[in-house]
Amino acid sequence: MIEKERTYPIRLLMYEALMERIIPNHPKISLIEQDYKAWRAGYKGELQTDYRLSFLPQKGFHIFRDLRLQDEKWHFQIDTLILTLRYILLIETKAYSGTLFFDKHSEQIIQTKDGQEKSYDNPINQVRMQAWHLKKWMKHYKFTVPPIYHLVAISNSSTIVKVSDRSLNNLIVKGDVLLNRVLQIDETTSNPCYTDREVKKLSKSLIKNHSPHYPDILKQYSLTSDDLQKGVQCPSCLEYGMSREKWVWRCPVCEHKSKSAHHKAVKEFFLLISPTIKNHMCKDFCPGVSSRTITNILFPLNLPFTGTNKGRIYHMPPDIETFFNSREK
Repeated sequence: MIEKERTYPIRLLMYEALMERIIPNHPKISLIEQDYKAWRAGYKGELQTDYRLSFLPQKGFHIFRDLRLQDEKWHFQIDTLILTLRYILLIETKAYSGTLFFDKHSEQIIQTKDGQEKSYDNPINQVRMQAWHLKKWMKHYKFTVPPIYHLVAISNSSTIVKVSDRSLNNLIVKGDVLLNRVLQIDETTSNPCYTDREVKKLSKSLIKNHSPHYPDILKQYSLTSDDLQKGVQCPSCLEYGMSREKWVWRCPVCEHKSKSAHHKAVKEFFLLISPTIKNHMCKDFCPGVSSRTITNILFPLNLPFTGTNKGRIYHMPPDIETFFNSREK
């Protein structure tokens, strides 16, 4: 049973908004595109893991995808968590290609691809740390801690995996054998730690405490709003600078008209600039629009707000994953 679905990552939405908004020929475009492709490959790898695990029986396996919790002041993110009456299994997915060598002694992996070598931190240590944080989190919320197993799944079927020690074969699996490994773990763990009611209670707590990551993408690349193109983008020709005429937006380039073109601009503001927006901030992001027009376009979006009149501050909705992944009708 899927307890929590995997939504399209907010970080990728931020990258896509940034690549659209950044001024043409900006010197950091190539770096941003490179990083975006790496994150996109990772997301596609996680989707492959989701597909392979979809063949597990519906009953007895409670699956949480892309779960992010807080252990005291630290957040930790889990690609895939499988909860059963008897154990918990954490799966970290990696989309590396080429040839991978896992060195137990140096605790790193070396990737050989196109004749080049590159080292990465060992994802086994990463998923072990997730297990450590999860145990602390469960103790904090007074849950019984069951056996917690962990695996690293290599999603790319053409990747060659080599290890320095055979014991690592129990922790690193290619995607095509992931399902079998999960079933092996399930068969060898027999003592129940939870009742169905306790599993349901833990499931609700995991979902309730999930906290989506909302990074500052501009700060990551030492950018400011001055590096971005301003205005409402035309959904037809993609040029910026639509003008507001009565209750519609009109593109001065292609004459296309839209009633809701500003919805995308508001979401991009939240993705790139700030989780809150005031009238004057919206005017700066969409120049040439009057204060009255700003009020008329922000208020109907049903955004949470504080303050009144000119001091009103609009906020992102609490469920930011649903908000950013929603599509206009």
